[in-house]
Amino acid sequence: MIFIDASRYNNTSQRTGVENYSYFLINELVKQAPDDITLISPRKINLSIPQITIPFPRLWTQIRLSWKLWGNRKINNLFVPSHVMPIIHPRNTTITIHDVAFKRYPKSYGRLSRWYLNWGTKYAVKHAKQIIVPSETTKKDLIKYYKANPDKITVVPLGFKSEKRTDENFCQSRMRHYKLQTTNYFLFIGRIENKKNISVLLKAFNNISSKHPNIKLVLAGKTGVGGNKILKKVNNNVVVTGYITEADKEALLKNCLCFVFPSLFEGFGIPLLEAMDAGVPIIASKIPTSYEIAKQNALFFKPHDEKALAHNMEIIISNENLRKKLIANHAEVLKKYSWKNCAKQTLNLLLAHY
Repeated sequence: MIFIDASRYNNTSQRTGVENYSYFLINELVKQAPDDITLISPRKINLSIPQITIPFPRLWTQIRLSWKLWGNRKINNLFVPSHVMPIIHPRNTTITIHDVAFKRYPKSYGRLSRWYLNWGTKYAVKHAKQIIVPSETTKKDLIKYYKANPDKITVVPLGFKSEKRTDENFCQSRMRHYKLQTTNYFLFIGRIENKKNISVLLKAFNNISSKHPNIKLVLAGKTGVGGNKILKKVNNNVVVTGYITEADKEALLKNCLCFVFPSLFEGFGIPLLEAMDAGVPIIASKIPTSYEIAKQNALFFKPHDEKALAHNMEIIISNENLRKKLIANHAEVLKKYSWKNCAKQTLNLLLAHY
């Protein structure tokens, strides 16, 4: 029996990245091996699968789950989809570590958050029997920063599920709401913060704005560390939406001229897959994870080179044939990243070491 920490399973529309991973992966694991799985969670989950529900208000993983694991030795094969591992755990524990961005960009995290993430990762690297990571980048970082044993790290790429929610009438209503015209704006979706490299994006956009005054830039997402300072630099052609719903995200993606992903670091890169699913061209910073996913299906620039980014934006505006070429293979790329494949690889790993 595989016991899964389902505390990050969230079936609402406002899931975070780790919650999305837990939600879609657990759903698929349950489909593939319903007789081999029991979920452990602080709340009842609407799935027809054996569950252990143990409510607790705070520090559920380290206090309540640890206590349960200490008192129930039958729980001897644990999978933790997020990189917070209970102090008390069975010897056969597998954990997913998504990234160590807090090591590369510590100023993007609060002191307490940074300390806890570092402690939790160090503890997991030392005590987990197996570690799952979404990319070669995260594997290399664990080896570099934590001297992790490479033999117990397995790369399992994340999945992606296309969820079409919107019709054309809804999309056009959202265009009017944001005062946008179809294929007349560049789009960024994510936190407005330092590690997403928004300052470079704004400089590049300013470089092309005078020549293309009708083109806009949309920054869609919550404000993160350094975000308020970044937003002081926006001009009149920059639309800042704040948090957007999944339906608005879909509408904005479907109608943009190009999706821009200038991030300094990513553990994977789900937004790239979302842009491919929407059928729009992509410009991305040439970081390992983005290049690993998009390769010849995007235009790339060195992360701190705003002139190169501006040049790529200029090309996108002026070259329709290139735009068509960039989106031609998106469907083929998306086939590699299904939750079915992610769950199959994960399940094989969990069962092989049981």
